[in-house]
Amino acid sequence: MPLARFNRFFRTLSFARLVCLGFFAAILIGSIALYISEEGELSYVDSFYLSASSICVTGLSPVPLSGLNPGTHWIMLFLIQLGGLGIISFTVIVGFLITQGISRNARFNAFVGAAIDTQAETESLATNEVNRMLLSIINISFSLEILGAIGLYLHMPDGVEGGNTRWFFSLFTAISSFNNAGFSITDDLSALRLDPFSLYIVSGLVIFGGIGFPVIILLEKFLLTVFVRIVYRIEVMAETLMMEKALKTGNVPRFLLLPAQFSAFLENRIEDYNKHLRGETTRIQSKLLVYGSSALLLFGFLGIYFLERSNPHTFHGMALVDKISNAFFMSVCSRTAGFSTMDLGHLNDATVIIITVLMFIGGGPQGTAGGIKITTFVLLLAYLKNVIQPSKPVMLFGEIVSRNSVAVAIRVYFLATIALAFVFIFLGILDQNQHSLHVIFFELISSFSTVGFSLNLTSQLGDVEKLFYAAVMYVGRVGIFTVLIAATGHSGVPKMGTVDDGVKIQVG
Repeated sequence: MPLARFNRFFRTLSFARLVCLGFFAAILIGSIALYISEEGELSYVDSFYLSASSICVTGLSPVPLSGLNPGTHWIMLFLIQLGGLGIISFTVIVGFLITQGISRNARFNAFVGAAIDTQAETESLATNEVNRMLLSIINISFSLEILGAIGLYLHMPDGVEGGNTRWFFSLFTAISSFNNAGFSITDDLSALRLDPFSLYIVSGLVIFGGIGFPVIILLEKFLLTVFVRIVYRIEVMAETLMMEKALKTGNVPRFLLLPAQFSAFLENRIEDYNKHLRGETTRIQSKLLVYGSSALLLFGFLGIYFLERSNPHTFHGMALVDKISNAFFMSVCSRTAGFSTMDLGHLNDATVIIITVLMFIGGGPQGTAGGIKITTFVLLLAYLKNVIQPSKPVMLFGEIVSRNSVAVAIRVYFLATIALAFVFIFLGILDQNQHSLHVIFFELISSFSTVGFSLNLTSQLGDVEKLFYAAVMYVGRVGIFTVLIAATGHSGVPKMGTVDDGVKIQVG
């Protein structure tokens, strides 16, 4: 009877509230598991903070991870993977566990369609399409993580794993990289500082995880289409050879039938898979994210390289190839991952400012990245450009952007900046002039954007500050807009603006 009431209670919740409660419940359960695993060696506040940082794929830790038990590392790995799957996937998992099949609910399917699939504006997705969409996300995550782990295992220098096994270090680093968590069981990746290839593997995982699942699904569909065309060409070549052999000898070798049969089978399977694969972004948004990510990476790389190349505490003394790889790696990780190969406390002030800007912008929506998202930032720039010609609609790549997308982008930005301003004031009061304001602000943006960079402040925080930063991570990962919807009791994805008369761009 109590279980039935419990289920009925959760069925009455809006999906935004279910997401918020699900994430909080995961953090709470994770904190208990971490506390038990460490057998009292880790305080509960530190366990809660570490659990929040893992679920929110932030990467900030109040204690060195290298000193934790192997069992604790496994728990963290599970929490990172769970949190990195994303809000929608997380909601479905919670839904199946709590409400016994929430994906069969038509309103939930509509919510998934609006939140993930930019092609689906108003229609409710069928249950099988929702399941395929979620399966695609899981397939993408596991496939790229396994490939990254294999690459690191085969290439990274001997001894970088410290006291851990080589395969577990590779696996943990790959999962932490793709999910943009920034955790390392050796505390940092300074051991890979002079190994450019390993840094590029980690960077690639971070980029793919941060660009967003809808873009990756679109890329997958594009590659499948290309593959089908290649298979078709093979089939045509095989048929041509069969005709030539038949004309010359009067019979067809059996082995020439195999390519045609295999290509026909493969083509049908791929077309069927491609047809039902949902969740891809629009090509406009894909362009926006690819070009935007490239521009931010280039901006960060050039800024960090030229500002740090002569810094005796960071890049000075490195070979040119190592300076380039480390500058690129730091630029990639600044946007959401938080891995470091050096002490960030030794960076120049200008470099810290560049990293702060990159952290605040973040990566792509519906991925493992944090921040306000590239799409939000670009839409704001397009809107500001449009201010001088208010009669014209906001346009990207020659296409009109829906007013709803622009309206949501503006609200996300102002919600984030206003909330951060108030939290910054409160954290300054709690700090009691013990640290510089720029150090506190850097930690705040890193927490909100779920990056994990720190100017050596995390280990010096008091218990109250740790709980407050954990709350900031939580809001940053769940999304300030989702928290607002949950607080106001809204039952789904809001429609803002007037007429949705253009291309839908996912924001926030």
